[in-house]
Amino acid sequence: MAEYDFKLDLNVENNSHTQLVKRIPAGSRVLELGCATGYMSDYLRREKDCYVVGVEIDRSMANRAKAVCDRVIVGDVQSRGWLKSLGDERFDIITCADILEHLRNPIALLKKLPHLLSDGGILLASLPNGAHASLRLELLEGRFTYEDTGLLDRTHLHLFTYSSLREMFARSGFRVNELTYTFHDMADSEIEKRLERMGFEASERGLALFHTPDAAAFQYIVSATPDSSVTVEKFPVLNDKPMQASVEVYRNLLDELHQAGSTAETRLKMVEERDRILQDQQQALGTLNDELLRHREAMENAIREAREAYNALAKERSLRSELQSQLQIMDRSNRSMNHDLFWLKNDLKHTKKDLRAVVNSRGWRVYMALTRPLRLMRRFAPELKKLRKEPGLIRDWSREAARLWKLGGLQAIREQLNTESSPTYDYSLWIRDVEPVGVPTLEMVEQLNEHPDRPFISIVMPVYNVDEYLLRAALDSVLAQSYENWELCIADDASTRPHIKRVLDEYMRRYKRIKVIYREENGHISNATNSAFSMASGDYVALMDHDDQLADFALYFVAQEIILNPHAEIVFSDEDKLNNEEVRFDHYFKPDFNPDLMRSHNMICHFGVYKRSLVEKVGGMREGFEGAQDYDLALRCLREIDPRKQVRHIPWILYHWRAIPESTASGGEAKSYAMDAALRAVKDDLDIRGLEADVTESEYIDGMIRVRYQLPDSRPLVSIIIPTRNGEKLLRQCIESIRDRSDYKNIEFIIVDNQSDDQATLAYLTELDSQGATKVLHYDHPFNFSAINNFAVEHASGELLCFMNDDIEVISPDWLGEMVSHGVRPEIGAVGARLWYPDDRLQHGGVVLGLGGVAGHAMKYSSKDNKGYMGRSVLIQNYTAVTAACLLLRREVFDAVGGFDSEHLAVAFNDVDLCIRIYQAGYYNLWTPYAELYHHESASRGAEDTPEKQQRFSGEAEYMLEKYGPLLQRDPAYNPNLTRIAEDFSLNWKGVNDEDDDV
Repeated sequence: MAEYDFKLDLNVENNSHTQLVKRIPAGSRVLELGCATGYMSDYLRREKDCYVVGVEIDRSMANRAKAVCDRVIVGDVQSRGWLKSLGDERFDIITCADILEHLRNPIALLKKLPHLLSDGGILLASLPNGAHASLRLELLEGRFTYEDTGLLDRTHLHLFTYSSLREMFARSGFRVNELTYTFHDMADSEIEKRLERMGFEASERGLALFHTPDAAAFQYIVSATPDSSVTVEKFPVLNDKPMQASVEVYRNLLDELHQAGSTAETRLKMVEERDRILQDQQQALGTLNDELLRHREAMENAIREAREAYNALAKERSLRSELQSQLQIMDRSNRSMNHDLFWLKNDLKHTKKDLRAVVNSRGWRVYMALTRPLRLMRRFAPELKKLRKEPGLIRDWSREAARLWKLGGLQAIREQLNTESSPTYDYSLWIRDVEPVGVPTLEMVEQLNEHPDRPFISIVMPVYNVDEYLLRAALDSVLAQSYENWELCIADDASTRPHIKRVLDEYMRRYKRIKVIYREENGHISNATNSAFSMASGDYVALMDHDDQLADFALYFVAQEIILNPHAEIVFSDEDKLNNEEVRFDHYFKPDFNPDLMRSHNMICHFGVYKRSLVEKVGGMREGFEGAQDYDLALRCLREIDPRKQVRHIPWILYHWRAIPESTASGGEAKSYAMDAALRAVKDDLDIRGLEADVTESEYIDGMIRVRYQLPDSRPLVSIIIPTRNGEKLLRQCIESIRDRSDYKNIEFIIVDNQSDDQATLAYLTELDSQGATKVLHYDHPFNFSAINNFAVEHASGELLCFMNDDIEVISPDWLGEMVSHGVRPEIGAVGARLWYPDDRLQHGGVVLGLGGVAGHAMKYSSKDNKGYMGRSVLIQNYTAVTAACLLLRREVFDAVGGFDSEHLAVAFNDVDLCIRIYQAGYYNLWTPYAELYHHESASRGAEDTPEKQQRFSGEAEYMLEKYGPLLQRDPAYNPNLTRIAEDFSLNWKGVNDEDDDV
C-alpha cells in the first residue's frame, strides 16, 4: 500500500489534502476515514491541536498511524465493526479523503455518518473527477487505461462527474454547502494534437469545451452537513477558478524550475572547484602512477586467486548445504515413517484381526528393512549426480562420513553438519514459515481489547545513555502493541547524552500513555527501575530494557494468559536475541517454570511480567545486585507464592533481547559483574529458605550456576536394588564399581535374581549372599520389571531407594552423594543421573514426554563436549520423568504413589509412569549432570526383537497414551516449539497449535 503513503505539503495550494486540512478548525474532534499512515493526522495533532481518530483497513499502515493518531481502529469502513468500536463518540469533522471512489457502495457509508457528527458537524470529502479533459480525450481515442495511481487508479470502483456527485450526496442526506476543486488545465496545443490524430479539427468553441470547470477540475472538494430534505436542484454551481488560482499552479512550476536552476548553478561551481583541485592533484597522482603500475599486476594476480578460492569455497558450501538438507529430509522421513507405523499400530486395534496380523508380522518388518536402503538411495540420487563432477570431494567426504558413522551412525553425521550450518538461517525460515501460524486474528484482538476483565499492564523501562535509534525502536515496539490496555513508565537515570531527553519528551508529548521521570542523580539500574515502578498504576508490571523490543502481540498473549489464569502472579515467555542488523537469532524456547533450572540460571528473564502488588510486597529491585537485579527480584517474588500454581509460561517468543557488546545478551562475559551478582542472589535465596548449599559457577558452562546441597550429618541408608538374570560379568562390574569408586558408603545391595540358570551367575550370587550389606532375592516368575522392583522394596531397609540396572558402571566418585543431596529435599521426588554409552555418547539426559510417541531421552547420542540446547545437557534441572536405569527416591515417596505398575507395565515405560505419578502428587523430579555413570543399555535383556515382545511393547505404549495423552503432548519440562521427532531439541516445523505436532 506504499502508493497511499503521502507527504503533506501545505505550501501547495492546488492539492486536495491541503484544501481539506485548511477547512478544519483548530481544536476539532476529527474522524479520519481511510487514514493510511496518518500523514494528515500528524499535522492536525501537531499544528492544530486536534483530537484525531483514524480508521484504516490495512494493518501495517494502521500500525504506523498509531504513532500519530490518538486512536486507530483497524477495520473496513464498508462493515459495521468499526462503528461499534466508536460507541457514543461524536466528531466535529469527518474526512473522506480519496476513499469514496474505492467503495462498492459509497452511499451506504455516507448514510452511516450523520449520527457520528456533533451539532454543526461537517463532512469533508475529496473525489477524483471522472470527466476530466484527459479522460474525455482517452474515450474519443477508444482507450480507457487503468494505472497504479491517478484518476484511473486500478482500485477505483466509481468515477464521479459533477452530475453523479450531486445525485450521490442528495441521496445520502447531505447538503453540500461548498463545492470547489483542484484543477489541471490542458494546453490547447496538446488538445489539438490529440484531436488531429483522430481526424478531428478543433474549433474555438470545441476547444472551450475542454476548458470548462467540469473538464479542468482534477479533484472535487466537498464540504457538507446532514440535511435529509436536500434535493439535487439545491446543489452548488461549479464556477470557474479565479485567475490567481491558475497563476498559483504555474508559479509553483516556475519556483521548481528556478530552484532546479539554482541547484544546477551551485553544482556547476562545485564542479569547477573540484576540477581545479583535480588539476592540482594530477601532477602528484602522476608520480604515484608508476608505482601503482608496478603493483597492479601483483594485485590482479592476488584478486584472481582470491576470487578462485572464494568461488571454490562457495561451491563447497553450496554442496555441503545441499547434502545437509538431504540428510535432514532423510532423517525426518525415517523418523516420520517409524512414528506413522507406531500410530498405525495404535489405530489398528479397531480393524480386523487378519490386517493386524499382517502389519505385526515378521515379513512386513523384513520388507521395510530391506527396502529402506533403496528409498534412501533415491533421495540421494540428485546429490550423487552433482558430486560426480568433483571426485576428490567425494573421496574426502566419504572418508569423513565413514569415520563419523563408526563413531555414532547417522546421528553423528547430522551433528557434524549441524556445527557447520547456519542456525540463524534455519531460525529465520522458522520465523517466516511457522511463527505466523499462531498470530491472533483481528477479531481475536478486538474481542480481547473489549473483554471486561482485561488487565491493565504497566511496562517499566529504565533508560541510560542508550543510542537514539535503539531507544526509538524500543518505544515504537511498545506503541505497535495490538493489545491496548497498557502504560509505559520510563525512568531516565540522569543520562548525559542530550538526545535522551529530546526523544523522551517527544514521545511523552505525543502519547498520553507514556510517563517519564528524570532522576537528578545516577543510581544505576535497580534504583532507576524502582523509580519507574513508582509511576506504575497497572494490575501487572512488565520489565523491559531500553534497547530491546517487544513482539507485536506480546501484551496480547500476556493479557490472554492472565484472563485465562486470574490467579497468576508471574507470567514469563520465550525469548530470542536481536543483532544490529535486526536479525533475530539464538532462540530460547523454555520449559514451564522449573525451580531447579531457575537456580541454574534466570530462566524467567524476558519477558517477565509480575503482579504489581507482589513487587510492592517484596520492595521492588534491591540495590547491590546490578547485572542480576531481575534475577534477584524473581527469586524473592517466588518465595511469596506457590510457583506451581501461580507462575505461568507462554510458549511464544514475545521479547527480542538486543545483543550489543555491552549487553549480557551478547554473551556470558559481557558483564563480568553479573555473574557475581547472580551467585549472591541465589545464595541469599537459599539461605533465607534455610537450605544449606554451596553456590558456584558451573564448571561445565560459563555464565551458569551449580548449587551443591549439603548432605545430612547422619547419612541415610541407601538400598541399591539391582535385578539380574544370567549377567555375572555385568553384575560383577556394576557392584565392584560402586564399592570401589563411590565416596558415599552407607549402602546396602538388594540383588533380585530372575530365574538365572547360568552356573557362573549362580555362583557369584551365592558369593554375594554371604557378604555383609547384601541381600540376594530370588524372583521365580516371568520377567516383570515392575513386579521385581516392588518385590525388592519389600525387603529393603533403606530410607532411600536407588533402582539400578545391572549394566551400570560408576564414573564419578560423588555420583551417589550428589543424588542423595537432592533426594532428601522434601520437594523432590525422583532423581535421575547422567548416563553415558561406553563410547562417551550421552544415553540419558532426562526424559521428554511425547518424544517419539510416549517418551524419549533428551539430547541422546550427544558428545561429551556438547552442552545441549541452552546448556540443558549440563545444568541441574527438573524433568517430568527420568530413567530407572539409575533412579533414586525416598521410600516414603515410592509408597505414597503405590510403587511401579506391575499390572499394565511389565517392561516398558514403568519408570515414566512412576515419575508422572510422582509429579502429579506434587513433587518435582530432578536430573543432575554431576552423577555420571556408564550404561551398557539392554546388555542383559537384549532388544525387543520377537513378535511377542513387540506386541507387548505396543500394548504398553497404548496404555500410556490412553492414560496420559494430553500430558504426553505437552510436557511441562519441554516446549511445544521444539520437535518431538528428534532428541536434539531442534525446532518444531509444524507449529505450536498443530495438534499432531511432531508426533
